[in-house]
Amino acid sequence: MSMDMFFLELLNGSNSLFIDRFAVAFTTGYTWIPLYVSLAVLVIKNNKTMGQILLIFACVFFGVLASGLLADYIIKPHFMRLRPCYDPAVKHLVHTIAGYHANGYSFFSSHAANTMMLSVFVTLLVRGKILSPVLICWSLANAWTRLYLGVHWFTDVLVGLVWGAVVGVITYILYYKLYYKVSPHVKFISSRYTKTGYDKNDLDISLSVMALTIIYCFFRVIFG
Repeated sequence: MSMDMFFLELLNGSNSLFIDRFAVAFTTGYTWIPLYVSLAVLVIKNNKTMGQILLIFACVFFGVLASGLLADYIIKPHFMRLRPCYDPAVKHLVHTIAGYHANGYSFFSSHAANTMMLSVFVTLLVRGKILSPVLICWSLANAWTRLYLGVHWFTDVLVGLVWGAVVGVITYILYYKLYYKVSPHVKFISSRYTKTGYDKNDLDISLSVMALTIIYCFFRVIFG
């Protein structure tokens, strides 16, 4: 048995309608708009000049281009790998959820790449002791939903996560090299701030938004 088939059988679907609906709610891009907004506000509040803010946003935009959009518009059309749910050889084995569809080819997962890129970049940018591991876990949970829903093979997700992490690191290096061209050298020694100067109270806001979004996912399952 191949590794892809092993993880497809292990992680795809369950007998729980609750988990089915939760996975759909969690994997939907619109669900996480409040988190993205909170991270944008975090950047705006903790950077003093427009040059600093625009540099960070430009780096994130570059990261998205190099991670998810590269997968969607270059890699996937080149490899043309069918998603498990559409592959004639295995689709009869795949647990799918009515009403949920994924378009395009399978290799590699732009969901996994984008979320990991953002998580790694924000982790290096902010250096929050709680926010950083939570973001990484959030990315891994998104990756799990792609396997659970049968829209990606394990290697699609694995390559997406690795590529997203690489792009996140490269994007941060690019940011770091350009940062001091628009900013003075400042050291933050107050316990109120992280090592890179982000107010810990503002980090708590992003964590609260993430927690509330997960609660929303549960309510959407129960009442949706």
